[in-house]
Amino acid sequence: MENIFAAFADKANLIWGAVLTGMSYAFGAHWPLFAFFFVLNVVDYVYGVLKARATDTMSSAKGAKGIIKKVSYWVLIALAFGVSCVFIDVGTVLGLDLSFLQLIGWFILAIYIINELTSIVENMVALGVDVPDILLKGLAAAKTAVDEAGNKVVPADDSGVQSKTKNE
Repeated sequence: MENIFAAFADKANLIWGAVLTGMSYAFGAHWPLFAFFFVLNVVDYVYGVLKARATDTMSSAKGAKGIIKKVSYWVLIALAFGVSCVFIDVGTVLGLDLSFLQLIGWFILAIYIINELTSIVENMVALGVDVPDILLKGLAAAKTAVDEAGNKVVPADDSGVQSKTKNE
């Protein structure tokens, strides 16, 4: 019996080590933040389904749209980090320090984390869960703080082009 447990533990440790190594390779030292965002995606989807069932608005089209939306978040995050890496490399070739552009990816990730948390809380409220007001106010304050920090790095566009976010 002891040998079976030891063999299982060895395989579980090997698998877990491979997962952590893969995550570190793909997402760098901050992989837990990306894993947290993924967990939020799943939790938000589950609460969205629960809300749809409770309000009798369940449909496969809405579910598919939700999944496409979640995948699109990941595509946009990848694009933001990818494009910033490209411009940082171009800056290096040109002798310019463009490393601040990496902040764009982090700001986008932060905004999507706040949006997911807000959506989860909104779904909970719709399901009748008593959500403390401080949580709602805290999420709104966090979104404002991230938006303001982003505007310091990339000033607001005065060209008349408007951006849209989930909560607008």
